[in-house]
Amino acid sequence: MHHPEQGPTGRSHLSVRPVVTSGNVIFSLKTFLAAMLAYLIAISFDLDRPYWAVATVYIVAHPLSGAISSKSVFRLIGTLVGSFATLIMVPNLVNEPILLSGAIVLWVAACTFISLLDRTPRSYVSLLAGYTVLLAGLPLVSAPANTFDTVVSRVEEIGLAIICASVVSHIVFPVHVGAVLINRIDGWMDRARTLLEASAAGKLSETQSRVERHALAAEAADLRSFNLHLQYDGSRYRWAVSLVRSMQHRMAAFLPLLSEMEDLRRSLGKLNTSGATQALAIITDAASHTRGSAEILDSRIDALTSATTRHTWEKLLLANVARTVRNILRLADECRALRKSMEGENNAGVVRVPHRRRAQHRDIGMALLSSLTVAVCLATSIFFWIESGWADGMTFTQISGVLCCLLATMDDPVPAMRKFVGVTMCSVMAAFVYNFTIFPVVDGFVPLIAALGLFLVPAGLCLAVPSLAIVGMGLCINFPLLLTLQAYPRADFVTFSNAAVATILAMVWTITVCGIFRSVRAETNARRFFSVTRKHVANIAAGKHSNTHVTYDRMIDIAGLFASRAAKIPTTSDIWDGDLLRDLRAGLHLTAMLERIETVSGGLQVLAKPIFPTIRTLYQQPRAGRGERLKNAVRALDDLILSAEARTAVDIELLSHAVALRVCIAPDADAPTLKTPSPNRRAA
Repeated sequence: MHHPEQGPTGRSHLSVRPVVTSGNVIFSLKTFLAAMLAYLIAISFDLDRPYWAVATVYIVAHPLSGAISSKSVFRLIGTLVGSFATLIMVPNLVNEPILLSGAIVLWVAACTFISLLDRTPRSYVSLLAGYTVLLAGLPLVSAPANTFDTVVSRVEEIGLAIICASVVSHIVFPVHVGAVLINRIDGWMDRARTLLEASAAGKLSETQSRVERHALAAEAADLRSFNLHLQYDGSRYRWAVSLVRSMQHRMAAFLPLLSEMEDLRRSLGKLNTSGATQALAIITDAASHTRGSAEILDSRIDALTSATTRHTWEKLLLANVARTVRNILRLADECRALRKSMEGENNAGVVRVPHRRRAQHRDIGMALLSSLTVAVCLATSIFFWIESGWADGMTFTQISGVLCCLLATMDDPVPAMRKFVGVTMCSVMAAFVYNFTIFPVVDGFVPLIAALGLFLVPAGLCLAVPSLAIVGMGLCINFPLLLTLQAYPRADFVTFSNAAVATILAMVWTITVCGIFRSVRAETNARRFFSVTRKHVANIAAGKHSNTHVTYDRMIDIAGLFASRAAKIPTTSDIWDGDLLRDLRAGLHLTAMLERIETVSGGLQVLAKPIFPTIRTLYQQPRAGRGERLKNAVRALDDLILSAEARTAVDIELLSHAVALRVCIAPDADAPTLKTPSPNRRAA
C-alpha cells in the first residue's frame, strides 16, 4: 500500500518480505495440520468430498488466530444461511432447471453485492451464503433427488474446515491480533511523529509530504478492520477494544491536522513579519514536543492570539496556527495516555470516544458492477454446462463463480487471475505427478500425509506473504481439488483430465468476462473517490448534511481508500497531485462556519452567507476546469476576511475558519490585500 518513494527517515516504505521465516513456517505447518485434521475427520465420517474440507481450510487460513475466529463465526453463519436458501430454492424449482439456475445466479450476485457494501469481517456472512448455494445447489440442477443429503454434506465439509482451522490456530502457537495490532499502531504513531517533525522543519517537499500522508491514511484505514478481530482474540489486549477504537479515532483526526499545519506553514512563509517568524518557531518546537510534555509552549501559543482591536489576515492566520498546534499537542497527549492504558498502567483521565459504528463509504456503483459481472459469468457458465452436456461443466461453473466472487474487491482482477492461471497449471502438473506416480506406491494414512506435506507445506509459506498470497491460494486450494482426495486415493486419467481442463477453462473464462465488464484502473477509482468527496463538500456547503460525524467518517474512509491506490496513479494524471485531506478540511471548516453563521454579528453574517453557494458551485465543478470559480470563491472569502470587523468571540471564530477555508481551497495563493476601502470600514 505504500509508495516506494522514501519517507522522512530516508528509508523506502516498499520492502521485500522474506518468504522463509520462523513465523511463516509455523503458520504453514499449522494450516497443514488443520487441513489434515479436517481430512481425517471427513474420511472417518464418510463425507462425500473430503477434498472440499481440505481446500476450505486453505481458503480460510490466516496468520492471526483472532482473525480466523472472527471470520469463522461469520463464515459459519453464512454457510447456514446459504444452506437454508438452497433447501428453499431447490424443492420449489425442482422441475424447472432453467428457473433454478436463474435463482442461483440471482442469489449469488445479490450476496456478492451485499458483501461488497461492508468491508468488515461481517461481509463473510453474505459471501459464504452465496458460495454455499453455488457449491451445494448447483449440483442439484441436474440431479435434484438428494437435495437434503447434498446440502448437509456441503455444510458439514465447509463447517468442519472452518472449525478445524480456528481450533488449530488458537491452540498451536497462536499469533494474537492484539500484539500485532498494537505494534502496528506504535509504528504508525512513530511514522506520524517523524513526518510531523520533518514537515515542521521544512525538510520535505509538498509531494513527499503528500505521499507520506497517503501512506499513513491507507494504513490507518487498514488498521480499523482489526477492531472486530480483536474481540475474538485470546491476547491480553482483548479487553482494550474501546481503547484501541479511541486511539484509532485520534489517528484519523491527526491526518487533517498534519495537512493543515503544512499549508499554514507555507502561508506563514510568505509573510515577512515577526509574528510569522514566531509562529514558524512554535510549529517546529511543538513538533518535537509531541514525544513529551508540551506545557512549556502554552504561553508562547497564547501570545499568538493576544488581544487586538483589528483581526487582520496575519492575526487570523496566527489564530489558526495556535488552534492547530494545540489540537496536535492535545492528540499527542491523549494518544500517550491511551497507549499506557492499553498496557493497564493507568486508566485514570483517559478520554474515550463513545462507542458508535464508524460510517463507511459504500461504493454502490462498483458493488453493482461486480455483482453484474458475477451474474454474467455464472449465467454463461451454466448455459455452456447445460448445452454441452459435459459432466465436468458443473466444476467449470462452480470454479468460475467462486473465483469471480473471491476477486470482486479488486479494482482490476485480471492481472491477479492471469497469475492464478499460471499457478494453477503448476498445480495441475504437481497433481498429475502425485496421482500417477506417488499415490500408487503410498500405503497407509501417515505416508499419505507425509507425501501431501512435501507439496502443501512449502506452498503454504506463500499464503503468509501478502505479495504471494495469490500464488499460495492457487497452489494450496487447487491441489487437493485436482487430486479429488478421498479415503483411498484413486488414479483415473479421464476424471483427472476433465477436472484439470474444467479448472483451467473456468479461470480463462473468468478472465474474459472480468476483462470485458469488471476491469477498472486504480486511477479511475481514485478519480471517482475525488468526485464523491467533492460531492460531500458541496452538500455541506448547501446545508444538506445533518450528521457531521457520519460525513466526517465517510470522508476519512474515502481518503484511506484513495490513499491505497495513490501509488498506482501515473504522474501524468491530473489527479496525481490531488489531496483529499484538503477537501476533508474544507468540509470541516464549512461545517464550523455553518454552525456559527446565525449567531455572528449582522454585518458579518451578510458577508458570510454568499460564501456557501460560491463554495458549493466550486465543488460541483470538475477539478480540472474550476479556475474562474476558484477565483470567485477566494474573492468572496477575501471580502469577508478583510472587510469585516469582529465584535464577538463567535465573530472571531467564524473569520478564523474562513481563513482556514481559504488556505484549503487556494494553498498557494498570496495573502489577500484590501484594494479599496469597503463601506463597512468607511463607516467604522
